[in-house]
Amino acid sequence: MGVRTVEEYLESIGALEEQENPVSTSAIAQSLGLSLASVSEMLRRLSEKGLVEYAPYGGTSLTEEGRRHFLRLTRRHRLWEVFLSRYLGIGWEDVYQCACSLEHATSDLVVDRLAEFLGNPEVCPHGGPIPKGDLKWPEVPGIPLADLEVGQMARVARIISESDAEFLRYLGGLGLIPGAKFKLLEKAPFDGTLTIEIDNSTKAIGPRAVSLITVEPI
Repeated sequence: MGVRTVEEYLESIGALEEQENPVSTSAIAQSLGLSLASVSEMLRRLSEKGLVEYAPYGGTSLTEEGRRHFLRLTRRHRLWEVFLSRYLGIGWEDVYQCACSLEHATSDLVVDRLAEFLGNPEVCPHGGPIPKGDLKWPEVPGIPLADLEVGQMARVARIISESDAEFLRYLGGLGLIPGAKFKLLEKAPFDGTLTIEIDNSTKAIGPRAVSLITVEPI
């Protein structure tokens, strides 16, 4: 069981916990592109190491120790995303995969110097909070887009799904990137589709996309 493999599992579980907790084995398998059998075996081994709580058919969640590892990895990853975006001009849809390779080869010393060099940013290009050096989350304002009231103005705060490049390109095409301002015009009564006004044009957003966006009302 390689270190990088363990880290990738912990990152996947930690990210998925924002959408469901405990996290289903099928969601982890889909996230990592692996079979259910191999994921189940790995979760059993991570449980023996005290990194996750795992019950077959009952889901998985990070232990306190597992969460510390997850936060340390998230700090490294998102700081590299900021660097790649800010200094190398890599698009927000591509920085996730690039940062994945860098984070596993970054020491605590390097990541602390990187944070200092970047001015200790609080969020990544997707609006995701960057854990501080003490592994505490910064306070990042935002509510689910679905909770916004019709007629309200808002600013995009965060895109929860950071690894799906196709999804990010779709949002970029709509202009829905962190910091963008828009007005909610309509909520469909049954399927949850939202209609917004952004950049002087009207756009429709489906319920799946809506569930992955947080906003800050203006």
